[in-house]
Amino acid sequence: MEIRNSIPVPHTEGEEHLSIDVEFQRIMKELFQKVDTKNMIVGWYSTSYTENSQSLHDFYAKNIPNPIHMLVDPTLKGGSLNVKTLVSQSMQLGSHSVGPLFREVPFEWKMLDAGKIALTMMMQERAEKENEEEEDEEMQSVKPWETLQVTMARLHSNLCKSHNYVTKILNGEVKEDKNIGRSLSSVISQIPMVSPATFDKVFNDSLQDMLMVIYLSKLTKSQLALNEKLHNTFTPSFLA
Repeated sequence: MEIRNSIPVPHTEGEEHLSIDVEFQRIMKELFQKVDTKNMIVGWYSTSYTENSQSLHDFYAKNIPNPIHMLVDPTLKGGSLNVKTLVSQSMQLGSHSVGPLFREVPFEWKMLDAGKIALTMMMQERAEKENEEEEDEEMQSVKPWETLQVTMARLHSNLCKSHNYVTKILNGEVKEDKNIGRSLSSVISQIPMVSPATFDKVFNDSLQDMLMVIYLSKLTKSQLALNEKLHNTFTPSFLA
């Protein structure tokens, strides 16, 4: 059996009702069969398992022998498209049937090159988005001066590595790499030629400006919180 396409059938779910647009499914099925008479519905798919999943499965089981339920996770968690294929099987307890049970069955992926490229790009975008969200959370949890401290420590470490690399080349310990040399030259050319005293003054002034902005933002938040408390405290007495 090969599953090559799907039909997004409109339906509504509730705690006590389930409605499926049967007419839409019938029309789409006829259109697919006009393209290829071998096309037929072999099951249904969903992106989550709900309390109505068994009812949906029973609906398709009325006209399809042993229908397949394909469970698809579109969130691309873990950098992959997680898919499971399930079939419903009656669960027996001795000689008594205690209800149906979904059982996973193996399947094999076969994708065209265009599909592989599209899926790879989707997973890459998802991974980049997750990394950005993690970085944003880290930045929000870290205080501004701690971020500055980490940045300066990283800069110092990179400068030490660059200095050690250049020293080893001058001593003949390692072979020079022209690409690295060009990159270092490009970085050094962008550094303004200022005296240490001038650099310290500019750096300290910028730091003071940043601390002032942080102080003012916290002061504004405190004033807003105080204003809200005062409003909530006195408004009822005025209305009375």
